[in-house]
Amino acid sequence: MNGTQHEGEKAPIGTRSPGSPSTEDRKNEAEEYPIEEKPSFLSRAWTKVGLDRPTVMLMFKGACPPLIATAMYQATPVADTFVTVGYLVAIMSILSFSILPRAKFAQTMILNVIGVCIGAAVALLAIYCSVKARQHTSPPQKGSQGPTPGTTVVPYNSSASAVSAVWLFFNILVANAFRASRPALQFPTIIYSIFANVACTYAPLFPTMSVGISFVKRLMEAFFTGFAIAFGVNLFIIPISARDVVLKSIPKYTAALQGALKAQTAYLQTLEKENVFAKSTDSSVPTEESQSAKKMKGVLGGLTALHGKMHADLTFAKRETAYGKLHAEDIDEIFELLRGIMLPMLGMGTIADIFERVAKRRGWDQRKPQTDEKTKEEITADDTRREQEVHEWNDIFKTVHGPFEAMGEALHDAFDHAMYALELQKKPKKKKESKGQPDNSDLESQPPKVEPGDPTFAKDLEVRLQAYHDRREETLRVWCKQKGIELPADAFTNTTHSHDQQIFIQNETPEQHLRNKRQLYLILYLEYLLHSAGVSVVNLVKYADVKVESGYMKRNHIIVPGKRRLQKWFWGVFKMEDSDADHTPDHAESGASNIVIGDTLQGKRKDPEHLPPKNKWEEIGDYVRNWSLVLASPSVAFGFRVACATMCVAITAYLEVSQRFYQTQRLVWAQIMVAIGMTVTTGSGVFGFMGRVGGTFIAMCLSFIIWYISGGRGATSGVLLLLFFAIAFELYFLLKIPRFTPVVIITMVTQVLILGYELEVRKIGVQLATSSGQPYYPIYELAPYRLATVAGGCFVGFIWLYFPYPFTARSQLRKDIGASLYLLANYYSCIQATTRMRLAGYKEDLEDPTALAFKLDKARSKILGKELAIIAGLRQHSSFVAFEFSLGGKFPQDIYDSIIDHVQNLTNYMALISYASKTLIQGEGSTDAIGNDSTKDASQQPQKPKKHSWINDLMHVVNSASKTSEEITSMLALLSASVTNGSPLPPYLKAPAPYQLSEKLEALDNNILSLSHIAEEGYASFAVSQVASSLINDDLGDLIADIKKLVGEVDFRWIPMEEGKTKQE
Repeated sequence: MNGTQHEGEKAPIGTRSPGSPSTEDRKNEAEEYPIEEKPSFLSRAWTKVGLDRPTVMLMFKGACPPLIATAMYQATPVADTFVTVGYLVAIMSILSFSILPRAKFAQTMILNVIGVCIGAAVALLAIYCSVKARQHTSPPQKGSQGPTPGTTVVPYNSSASAVSAVWLFFNILVANAFRASRPALQFPTIIYSIFANVACTYAPLFPTMSVGISFVKRLMEAFFTGFAIAFGVNLFIIPISARDVVLKSIPKYTAALQGALKAQTAYLQTLEKENVFAKSTDSSVPTEESQSAKKMKGVLGGLTALHGKMHADLTFAKRETAYGKLHAEDIDEIFELLRGIMLPMLGMGTIADIFERVAKRRGWDQRKPQTDEKTKEEITADDTRREQEVHEWNDIFKTVHGPFEAMGEALHDAFDHAMYALELQKKPKKKKESKGQPDNSDLESQPPKVEPGDPTFAKDLEVRLQAYHDRREETLRVWCKQKGIELPADAFTNTTHSHDQQIFIQNETPEQHLRNKRQLYLILYLEYLLHSAGVSVVNLVKYADVKVESGYMKRNHIIVPGKRRLQKWFWGVFKMEDSDADHTPDHAESGASNIVIGDTLQGKRKDPEHLPPKNKWEEIGDYVRNWSLVLASPSVAFGFRVACATMCVAITAYLEVSQRFYQTQRLVWAQIMVAIGMTVTTGSGVFGFMGRVGGTFIAMCLSFIIWYISGGRGATSGVLLLLFFAIAFELYFLLKIPRFTPVVIITMVTQVLILGYELEVRKIGVQLATSSGQPYYPIYELAPYRLATVAGGCFVGFIWLYFPYPFTARSQLRKDIGASLYLLANYYSCIQATTRMRLAGYKEDLEDPTALAFKLDKARSKILGKELAIIAGLRQHSSFVAFEFSLGGKFPQDIYDSIIDHVQNLTNYMALISYASKTLIQGEGSTDAIGNDSTKDASQQPQKPKKHSWINDLMHVVNSASKTSEEITSMLALLSASVTNGSPLPPYLKAPAPYQLSEKLEALDNNILSLSHIAEEGYASFAVSQVASSLINDDLGDLIADIKKLVGEVDFRWIPMEEGKTKQE
């Protein structure tokens, strides 16, 4: 479908051929490629809503389990088995989340089963203690019918109630502590909490252990039946695997790359006539340039978010057992190739920020009043200089337009070709020639155009990439002509001679020298990034063609994960390390990040109060002391809050005066909503409270509609059918707006509770339904009771999120920013180590797991994936601040958003430096103008490649610049600690002075930046590194200023006062 859409957007073939086509040509092409009609309003609305085929299929798949569970209860054997707990079957089928991909569902289901088994064991222990407490404090009493068949309940006993209350508190505390610390355990802990709440509130009423065992057994049957229904639906009804999710995301990724190319081309076209130094963020005067820049940044933001999501999904995709053509290693390789394309794309998107920084530095971003210190002559000269530079850039971008657009079309086709070859996207059928079409000798004489999917497409793409590479000199010649430099005809092909004329005019001032150098670097920056993106796309196309030519794509294979991968999967479930829980209520609602930053690549944080243990006794003491750290952790604090909130409702079940009221009014659901509804931060808690109450109200209204539409008395078949469509409709919001995940879950559960109970009573009769002591309510009374119960439970949980002190989304946002800065420091350190290793000429062996290059490459990839994921979480988390109550001053939302933008920029620029340093060395001594240097080829480069003299000088200067790099790493780590702990920055803190790399190189060789070096491989890589390094210093300075506004600065200054007195500020 994507391929058809993109094909429709392409220009006709005739427009790409040189020369102007004739009228007959245009007529023939118009017949062959008719203009698509504008879609109808209904079609556009359908597209905007996003109801595509996969979404509709998932909606109906998710509605199947509760429908099956509710319909199954209408069978007499099922009704006789579960009696009054049949509603738990439908609820468990909902909470099993059958729409998850197979690997995630399998992991969640295994943990659910383990959670229920552990819950049953703990519940039996709690019942045993409760029964023994009753037997030791009161004589045997006559019982009555219990909540399930075969169970009896007896009157109130204070000892049994106290013991059960202690067990309930302990269960909820431990379960929710795990829920906060292990995101992958969220659904299992929610199900465990439901089991514990139901079991522990009935435990004081059981006279003997056999009755308790019967009750727990019946609960397990209900839970496992719900699990089984969800399991069958997940495997057999529209099965979806994690591999399918990733494989379908790859065409979306390439489509996002195509969209980024299109947006960047449109933006560069606006720079041919617009003022490049105009402030693109000025919303008061929207211009074509500002709108194009905003669109470009939005497309790139979506690309990075998709990359972060794929990075998380890839882990589960590689664990799948499947029958297909691409193995886990193939998917991993494709992802790495796509990442190599994404990095230069992100770099090209920074051009708008670069011009904004230049304008801000020179004061061109706003008009200053005439009362300024500058004279009119100076202002006029400044305006003249500005207009001159604007015209220079307009001319430069006019020369860039043609090659850039042609290259964009080539890369657009290349993405389609790779998807066709890897069978990730269907190739559109060729349109048949219309009958009676006259022959056109001109078109027949032309060579046939190579289309995506043709066997010779890769060679044609290399030719087009080579043509772009050859045309880059046109832009450089225009720039040189502007500066008055005459170049020989072979300036870009013959590098054996050196030019007498320097790259800069001899009589230029130092300021002009710096400005001209920056102009040249920016031109090379753009050309290099597009060329590098083209090289990476060529590598992707070649990889796809190799898979086809080797016969690998002709047949399917049985794909089984290896033993090592399964072991990592097993142990990874119980670790905090980057648990993928994007489908869980807490993650979807709070937006908080599940990324674990680690301390170092291999280190462990030291304890300032204890030395490392030296004997066995000290090691035992360390283990004991670690328990105190666990009890003081935020996860246990959250579990304690949830346990206290649960007991606020459950206490009515353990007091004699209120126990009867608790049972008859079904308050167990209020305490279950406390356990389900409480989230880690108050921002999400406010949103959750409003959402849960609103969801319950919607469920009540829908229940009325479904019940009374079905004949006024709720015809069973009509209720089931309408319930199915209602749940499918609700799942749309869960799929399209994950933020509403807990709201949708509560709505579905409440709906099933209301309608399922009414159908249950109709099946088993009022007498049996009320035998447990719970009165029967018609639907017009039951639904409002459910609403009040859920609202009450959510309100209690909401109070305990603020008492005794709040866990605010604001403080969590601040800590997540500190974590992102820590990752940046780690990432920058890895990049600098990699750059020095590459410049030293060491072989990058990416196949040997023990090699330093392999470890650094793995560390960079892992940290970059974490950083992109945490940035996406930061932006989502920031949106929840509006739902928190503000007491006192306003929350500095703008400053936090600015910090997040700086973190995003620093990540992009650091990734560019890493990318550029790789091609800087790979290009040396290479005769391939288009840079055919794939990852595997790079590992086979000579250990000591031949370097030009300026590269040797660069190595010497970079080694001496390590101090500045270390200062940046230290500064980022310091900022991370300050933001995380909320402590003020040290006094007089400034960003490290930028290392003048170009000036140092010129000091070693006065001719080092002459035009004779521009044609050499690697020179543009050096320019990219210079531009990115300059941008890093700019963003780091702004970042320090923003953080100072947040946490302040330690101030030891003294100011003089009258009569010789002094005062410390």
